[in-house]
Parts: sequence; C-alpha cells; structure tokens
Amino acid sequence: MIMNSSMTTSVVAEAETGSHQLKILGYSLIKGIGIEKCIYSDVFTIGGYKWKIIFYPDGCDADTKDFISFFLLLKSNVTHVKAKYGLTILQQNGVPSNVSCTSPVKVFNSAGDTLSKSWGYRRFVKTSEFEASECLKDDAFTLESTITVVTKLQTTTPYCVTVPPSNLNQHFVRLLESEDGADVTFVVKGESFKAHRCVLAARSAVFRAELFGCLREKWTGTITIHDIEAPVFRSMLYFIYSDSLPGFGENGNADDNHGENQELRQMAQHLLVAADRYHLDRLKLMCEDLLCKNLDVSTVVSTLMLAEERNCKQLKAACLRFMNSPVVFKAVAQTDGFNLLLKSFPTILKDI
Repeated sequence: MIMNSSMTTSVVAEAETGSHQLKILGYSLIKGIGIEKCIYSDVFTIGGYKWKIIFYPDGCDADTKDFISFFLLLKSNVTHVKAKYGLTILQQNGVPSNVSCTSPVKVFNSAGDTLSKSWGYRRFVKTSEFEASECLKDDAFTLESTITVVTKLQTTTPYCVTVPPSNLNQHFVRLLESEDGADVTFVVKGESFKAHRCVLAARSAVFRAELFGCLREKWTGTITIHDIEAPVFRSMLYFIYSDSLPGFGENGNADDNHGENQELRQMAQHLLVAADRYHLDRLKLMCEDLLCKNLDVSTVVSTLMLAEERNCKQLKAACLRFMNSPVVFKAVAQTDGFNLLLKSFPTILKDI
C-alpha cells in the first residue's frame, strides 16, 4: 500500500540586524563642497559584510541641490546581498527624530554598476528644513543607519531536529560563580576571587606562563594582585570565562545619564590596561570599541594618551578623527589635560 505524505516544507530566512552611527562635526564647514561631492563614513561590518554610508551635503545631482542625500554602499566584494535599511537623524538626546526613511529589501551587488552597489535617498531631507530643525546643534548632528541583512535561507520540515545555539559560555560562567573545583585564589585590594588554573591558562598566555610555566614555583594557592582594582579584575575574570563583557558593555553606549557614561569609560580604560597586561587581545579590542563609541571633548585627551601608551592603533585613529574638526580641536585644546598630552607625547602634534 502506498501512503501519501502530508508533510510540508518551509523556507525560513535568517537575518542579522546592526546599526552604525555617522557623526558629522562642523556641518557648516562641510556644506558647500559642491553638488555630487560626497563624504564617506568609515567601513563598518553588519551581517558579515562591509558597508559605508555616503553623505552628499549639497545633493547627489543637480536635481537634488536643495536636499541632503544619503546612500548605503556595499564594500565587500560579493554579489546578491539582500538587505533592508533605515536611515534616521537622531535628536541631540539620541532619540530618533521624524527625519527618517526605511527601505524595503534591496539587492546589493558590489560587482555591478554604481546603482546596484548602493541604495539610498536622493531627497532625504530638504536642506532648509534640516538646518531649521533641532537635530542640528552646535554645528553637529548624528545619522544612524540600521541594516538588516538576510544571512541564510534554511529549509525546514516537521521531521527535522532543531539544535539550540551553543551555551558553553553560560556553563563556564556558572563554574566561575559556583567556585566548584577552583584551585587558585586571587587577592585583589582585600577582595578574594577563586578561579581555575586550567581555564586561565587556556585563555591567557601570561596566566599560562605564571601558573604552569617557569614561574609556577613562584605562585602558591593564593596570589596577590597589587596593581588592578577589584571590580576590574572581576570583569576580566567574567570575560575569561564567558568571552563577553559583563552587563555594563552590552549595548556599546551608556544611556543619557552622565554619571553612568563616565563610569563606563573609566571601567573600559582600566579593563583595557588589564587586558593588555594579560594578553587578552579580544577583550582589549572590545574595550577600544567601547571607548571609541563614547568619545567627547572632556575625555578624548585621556583616551588618546591611553591609546599611545598601550599601542591601540584603532583607538588612536578614532581619537584623531574626533579632533579633526577645527571647532572640536579648539575645545579640546582648552581642556586641562591637553598640555599634559603634549608634554607626555610631544610628537603627537604631527599626527593631529
């Protein structure tokens, strides 16, 4: 007997969404560069592909000379990337304004003509309306681009097995928190932290040398750390076991509360130093990224000095780009730390 199957097949699209902010400082200096003249953002990665934002302050052609134009450009050398995107000018408090556009799904082809490489809005906003809005303040504004990239098309049937994502990091965090099997104790500014030598050695070449290498005879079951603060050491241990930052760094930016933002920057600076000491390269880059996203006039000098001291090339480049505007540089030069920067790193002026 032949039985007809009623089994159905579904096609599920998996997507990844991310966002990137383009901060324009010194808008009055950029305006007037000419029709069809554009400014590019730095390259950023979303959905495994590299992108750039293109900004035409005087319009992208003669028909749009009274408008601001924005486009999204695919930089990766690939074809047929399906993505939808939204472009929004933020208010000064970081909340999205009504100056916003959202696209349907588009197909990007880097090997094609200019049109297929980039999609955007020729008449994003009328220049006169934008300049009269509260989005432009102190000659600066921020554009946020949110991109959703279709990363995978998966065929499913009722008889397939769904495999959950890996939760290995959660198990290791519970191991750290439970202290089961811990065989080394760190005393940091009077606070004790229990950990597992094998985990530390697997994650850090420095810990491996100290705990299992030629220096192992120096260490007993208890190790005292003198030059790291306890909250910083706790965050570093959390990263070692979870490969992620604790809650303070989940969103990349602190909220509008100045105190919390300042606390985030200070933690990121101290954690970067600890990561550099213990050769935790991924943690170091994550701290660089946090600091890049939280630069302002009052902190860029201390961040630049840290980047010089710890050889953080990307962080240094971000600080220099932030100071590139004459308006911003003038404000930075009036801060208390600027003279210390020149005294500590006299050759920095040639970079600025």
